Amino acid sequence: MVLDKRRAHLLSIIQLSNDPIPTKDLVAKMNVSQRTIYYDLDQINSWLEDQNLDPIETKHGEGLYLPDTTKSKLNLQKDESFDNWQYQLSKQEREVLIKSKILLEEQDASMQSFMDLTSMSRGTVAKVLKVIKEEFRQAGLTLYYQKGSGYRLSGPEETKREMLSDILAVIFSHPEWQNVRNEVHRMIEPGDEDSSQETDQRNTVKNLLFEAEQQLGLTLTDEMVEILSLQILMIMKRIQSEKYIVVEEEEKQVLKQTEAYQASLLITNKLKDLWDVSFPDDEICFITMNLLGSKVQHDDFSRYTERELSGLREVVQRMISDFQLYSAVVFDDKKGLEENLIFHIKPTYYRLKYGVKIANDLAESIQENYPDIFHLTKRVMKHLELYVGEQIPNEEVAYITLHFGGWLTKEKKQVETKYSAIIVCENGIGTSNMLRTQLENLIAGLNVTKTMSIREYQSIEPEADVIFSTNYIKAKDIPVIHVPAILTNLEKEQIMRRMNELFHSKQPEKDSTDLLMDVIEQYATIHQKDELKRELVQLLDQNTPLTKELRKPMLNELLTEKTIQFKDHVSSWEEAIETAAQPLVDQESIKPEYIQAMIDNVKETGPYIVIAPRIAIPHARPEAGVEKLGMSFLRLKEPVYFSDKEKHRAQLVIVLAAIDNQTHLKALAQLTELLSDEENVERLIEANDAKTVIELVNKTVEA
Repeated sequence: MVLDKRRAHLLSIIQLSNDPIPTKDLVAKMNVSQRTIYYDLDQINSWLEDQNLDPIETKHGEGLYLPDTTKSKLNLQKDESFDNWQYQLSKQEREVLIKSKILLEEQDASMQSFMDLTSMSRGTVAKVLKVIKEEFRQAGLTLYYQKGSGYRLSGPEETKREMLSDILAVIFSHPEWQNVRNEVHRMIEPGDEDSSQETDQRNTVKNLLFEAEQQLGLTLTDEMVEILSLQILMIMKRIQSEKYIVVEEEEKQVLKQTEAYQASLLITNKLKDLWDVSFPDDEICFITMNLLGSKVQHDDFSRYTERELSGLREVVQRMISDFQLYSAVVFDDKKGLEENLIFHIKPTYYRLKYGVKIANDLAESIQENYPDIFHLTKRVMKHLELYVGEQIPNEEVAYITLHFGGWLTKEKKQVETKYSAIIVCENGIGTSNMLRTQLENLIAGLNVTKTMSIREYQSIEPEADVIFSTNYIKAKDIPVIHVPAILTNLEKEQIMRRMNELFHSKQPEKDSTDLLMDVIEQYATIHQKDELKRELVQLLDQNTPLTKELRKPMLNELLTEKTIQFKDHVSSWEEAIETAAQPLVDQESIKPEYIQAMIDNVKETGPYIVIAPRIAIPHARPEAGVEKLGMSFLRLKEPVYFSDKEKHRAQLVIVLAAIDNQTHLKALAQLTELLSDEENVERLIEANDAKTVIELVNKTVEA
């Protein structure tokens, strides 16, 4: 039997998932009935058995999954067996494929070729072409139809290259787009139509990139190796078609001073020897730009001169300083965070400078799961924006959010190490660190000893009790738990259950969802047990006791009538802090010594608490006397001066008592949002009653 389009698509969804998928999710993804899903699964399993592969299985309480043995063989065979998988493409997939065809295979860009490529009708393709034509026009390119030849694209080669880079970034941001990726691969790889020859070419370029890594003293992320290998093959194809890019002479001279240029020379010289392709100097510089902007897993900064890093180091130091100020936290390992951020910001700087695009399939998830940290990170990006002269896109802000988030959630371990772990992650150092802190905070006694790429994992014999991987990898002698980079409550529960299965012989205690399921089963027949449990977990927003999320109160829960005060004037800034903090002493949120700690901080480190003209946020470390999270507000009619400088006067004094590095962040992000509007600041200063302040706070919280 042969799988039809729908069943091939269904199998690809299950194959590409790291975790079991509930039937309900498949119904939503496929837009068919549950009965159809069950019928298709029977047909798929018959097909798998014909191929001597283990069938799809059901994991109780979680969903459907492919056994590792089948996953492994399908991954090995996909270039041969699944290249012709076709299914109903999404609107975005259709646009990407047609744009790729126009840019990469101009000699064959006809209406019929678009229809064959997308399995769409002439009318549907015509609608897509209308959208693409407008997108090209806005970018400065003209798409036109030439009778007898097909569709042609005119405009600067630099713009076409930028569009091609965008396409690679998009397809790598959608791991589930395996079909689209395979088609674009075929369009990019030049030479013989034989797929094994194309694979050999790609592998050759990858090996040259590995040599370049050695020369540069860094390790590229797995994803970057894939993207760069396709970029280089694409450049070769453009050169063979006599389509060249031009780099400004001044910029070329700058690029030639970099080690990345020498690495690009190494690559292009070897490609010339292998395939007789001559790379003009401008093209070598173009490869240099892409190398400089590549995400790295590791980078050896001892190899750079201080002159090379001094500007970025100053930017990073200012970002960290502002982040500490805006978040009211102190990073214990500030030096470690600084080095960590430079790892990321160095290629970020070059990406922004040269318009190099990266894939970021995590950007939306990061903003959704860490909105408060994202908000604070966005505020400190102004230093990088001034340095680069460009606005920082949210995709880049999201990755830097992971760095700050990873450091914020680090906790000093008081627990004896029970399990050693390795993280295998293809997304780079920021993602790895965030995942490390999520896992170490989730599992008592877990110590992540190393993070590495899939390449590094495959080349060593790892030593650990368990391996966590963001991509499917075949287990060696050590058990592997496949995880997403950003963990939801449900995924945390699944990880805890898997850890219990691996390391505890006794059955773990039932959580509240299981207990609720037991009660329901006493009085009702459950037809869709997995789906019911999944919805109950989401409804209760809970997890096992070890994984319960920290609750982050809203600003209007902290600033209330009891914590809001108004005074005309005070005699000194010390009195301003004492007065502002008194409501927190009265409600036993802080001990009196916390007030002295705040005053001592200003005396020792200066008026850093004045975060903006007229606004001061005094605070100290949690161990200085905080009993529970609290915030209090004092409005002064006459400003108080924290130094003799005009910029250090304040009329709004807001005391923060934080219990850790995380719990106060939502309220603080809402406060900074409120105070970032000058009109709100004026209204707060003019306010004479708590009701006015609370109304402004509620408006911000509800926005």
